[in-house]
Order: sequence, then C-alpha cells, then structure tokens
Amino acid sequence: MLSGLSYQHYQQFQNALRQLKLTVTRSNPDLASLHADFLEVQQMFQLRIMGTDLDQIDPAVVSQVQSYQTEINKQMRLLGMDVMFLQAARQPTTAQQRQAQMSDRIVTLIRYCDALLGSE
Repeated sequence: MLSGLSYQHYQQFQNALRQLKLTVTRSNPDLASLHADFLEVQQMFQLRIMGTDLDQIDPAVVSQVQSYQTEINKQMRLLGMDVMFLQAARQPTTAQQRQAQMSDRIVTLIRYCDALLGSE
C-alpha cells in the first residue's frame, strides 16, 4: 500500500512499537523507562507518520491510509492513558491488567502497520 519514505517511516514506527511491547510485557517493567519509551514512540508517530505528505501516496489508497492514521492516532492516545493508569496502579493485579491491556493495544497498532506495509 505504501512505498518510499512513507514505507520506511511506518516500518520504523512498527519496530519501535515492537520494542515498546517488549518493555510492557516484562514481569516488572521500569515505569520511568516505559514512559520514556512511549514518549519516543509517540513523538515518532507525530513527526513521521502524522507528518507524512499524503500527496506522495498513491491517490487510490489515500483515503484508506487516512483511515488507518485516524485509528492509529486514537489507539496512541488510549495507549498514553494506559501508561498513566499503569503508573498510578497500586495493586499488582491492577498493574498486570494494565500491562495486558497495553500489550493488546500495541498488537493492534502493529497490525495496522502490517496492513499499511502490505504484510497482511
């Protein structure tokens, strides 16, 4: 679906998401580094993905790319809330639930990237 620079940006974003997932799924993640990793992924999304010039994308797929970008943006905002809720969690079971929710959300984001990269 994508090519050139857009393809590279989504690939880098997807790799960053995979790295974030590894951090999230640790049994006792360092919350400060988790937050820092999330901010890095979020910044990458804002600058490279949302900053993508849609004029360089095949006009036949622009609306589909925009739809995915909208969904990715929504999931990224929710992931940010998940990070804050995890930091606020006091009970181990609550923290585990938050981690599982974050992991599921990251998997969804990776699948969106797969679809855009034509890996599905």
